[in-house]
Order: sequence, then structure tokens, then C-alpha cells
Amino acid sequence: MEVSRIHNPWELDEVLQKIADQVQALEEKRSAFTSVLHSTRFDIDLCAELPLAKHSLVEGKLAVKLPPTDLGGLRICGIDGGLLKKSLRGIELVITRAIATIFEYSPSGHVSAKYWPQEGALPRIKANLYPISRREAEISASLERVKEELQVAIRVQDRHPSELLLIDGSILPQITDQPSSHSTLVNQHKEIRSLYDGLYTKAEDTGTLLAGIVKDSRSNRFMNLLGELLPHLMKRYPQLAALQECDYRTALRSIYDSEFFFRILEPGERSCIFRLEEATPAELKAQKGIKAVQKRTVVGFYTRTAKYDYPLRVEVLVPKHYNPEEVVTKVSLMLSSDNDSLALPSVIIEADSQARLVERDMDFIFTQLAQRIGHPPNFLKQRRERMPFH
Repeated sequence: MEVSRIHNPWELDEVLQKIADQVQALEEKRSAFTSVLHSTRFDIDLCAELPLAKHSLVEGKLAVKLPPTDLGGLRICGIDGGLLKKSLRGIELVITRAIATIFEYSPSGHVSAKYWPQEGALPRIKANLYPISRREAEISASLERVKEELQVAIRVQDRHPSELLLIDGSILPQITDQPSSHSTLVNQHKEIRSLYDGLYTKAEDTGTLLAGIVKDSRSNRFMNLLGELLPHLMKRYPQLAALQECDYRTALRSIYDSEFFFRILEPGERSCIFRLEEATPAELKAQKGIKAVQKRTVVGFYTRTAKYDYPLRVEVLVPKHYNPEEVVTKVSLMLSSDNDSLALPSVIIEADSQARLVERDMDFIFTQLAQRIGHPPNFLKQRRERMPFH
């Protein structure tokens, strides 16, 4: 999209109108593109004699209808973590908290909740007193949060065995948490890799289905694959001929996977299953050394559980010798939303509310620390926090 510079205040209206026109023109292309695929979502086979699709997808149907959900008699666990960090003079302060929420559904539909380690558990505090770059401070704080979430996820399986364990976020290590090979955080990242191994092994040993709920996915991995498949599919399926007239390539480049499936899926439907172990070079680097990822199947899919919200991106660990479609079907049937405007499973919403940390928690700890050090709070703050009118 073209960048417009405003030279005079009265040009603002003209610039905004130009942006609005561009958005509307792009929206028309997206709507035309997705309407064709929405009407044919049950008819086309993405894997039809296409080696690339068979390599990347577990199944070929663009959409799959899900039967009605009944959670009666099930126990579902959700895990989330909270994080606050503050850069002070000579101190990197990190506060984390991870909580497991366990929902037990009675046959009559009643839901009871348990928490581990406990409801309203106190957070953990870590202070790094040695020089560290801003980038490494960000990575270190993120790794601390991941570490606590993984530890809780492993331990809760012994104390509160569940049919399904949901983690808020990906169940794969993230590229953004990967330190450089010369970083002081290499050992910290190595510990995280070991915890991922422990989580996958524990889930397999206890027979617990393990899935990650990615709330706000910005992935366009499926759209990239679809862009490679469509020229071949249009030759096989006459009903896709209309795509030739709607500039589908532009639409493909301008849409995330989650928005695409919001337009394709109806509530109560899920997408095809795609493989996640076929990682990009950068993702393989992040997963290096995690034995469990290398010997097990990790798959993903999108499911629309709410009428007025985007589909959830779900990642699932498939144990050895298990059929991915059967595992995904079981996980799909245990995902439900009680709100038409919010697709998240209720157990994840409750885990988030228990784990969330607010700025006043950091303010209290910061003030207490300053008093014990013997310096006024302003002495510890960085200059950007002491600017006038801040």
C-alpha cells in the first residue's frame, strides 16, 4: 500500500479517503476469491494427485463438518502464563506466573473448577544483575514465562490427569525465543528444549491429548501452500474457473490463514489438517535438539467455534502409531465456546484470568525493591521513564 505524507492539516481527509478506497478495493477481491472456495469447500480435494499437497497436508478436504459436542464426563485442563518485565539501571526485573485450570464436566452438564498449583498463586520474581542487550532481555523474559508454563503443564498431569491438556499458545518452540549461538542465554534455551521433551513424553505416558491454542495467529503458511496448489486445482475442477476472473493472486497475498478460514468455514466446521513437522529452516533451528519433535507428528488446523469470531489455530501432538485424523477429531470435539463473540475455550479464558499480571503488581515490587536498596525509585528508572509529562 502506498505511503502518503501529510504536508498540511487539511490533507488528512484526502489521505484517509485514499486509504479507505484501497481497503475497499482489496476487500472486494478477497470476498470474490473466498466466496468461490466457500461454495466448493466440501467438493474439492486439495491432495488430488498433487505430491506437494500430500507432503504438506494430512487430508485433502478444505472443510470438515463436526458433530455436536458433549463434554459430559470429561476433564479438560487449560494452562496460561502471565509476564511483566521492567528494565532498571543495572537490573532486569521479570515477574511470571503460570496457572493450570481444570474443568470437570459432569454428565448432567455441571462444571466444577480446580486450580494448580492453587487459585491466585503468587508470581515468581527473577532479577538479572549483569549487562544484557535489550534484545536478549526480551528473549530471556519470554523464556522465563515459557519455562514456568511448561513446568506446570508437566506436573499437573500427575496431580490432575485430564483427557485434554490445552496450552495457551504454540506447543512448538518459537523462532522469536531462539538466542544466537554466542548468547549468554544458550543454557537457558537448552533447559526449555529439555522441558518440551518432558512435556511430550509425559503426555504420551499419561495418554493425555496435548494441544496448543494460538489466539491471534498471523500465519500465512496455508495461504502460501494454497497459492501453489490452485493453478493445478483449477485444471481439475471446473467450479473453480471463476477464480480466473477475480485476481485471486492478489487476494492470496493479502490475507492471513485465520481470516481466510473465517470466510470459508461456518461455525461447527474445521479446516483440513496440515503438517507442522515439515518446518521451515528457521523453525528447524528453533526445534534443534528437541528429540520429541523429531520423532513425533505435530499437526495443525483451524476450527470455527464462534459465530462472530475468527477461527482458532490449533496445534496437536500426535503420539506415535496414532492416526492424526482420529486425534484431531477427538481434540476438535472437546473444544467449545460459550460465547458467540469469543472463540476461546472457557478453560483457557479462566486460566488467563488466573495467570494475568497487571502493572500495579510490578509497581508494588519495584517500590519495595527501591526501598530495600536505599535509593529513591527515580534513581533506578531509565531516562525515557523520567521525561517531563511522561
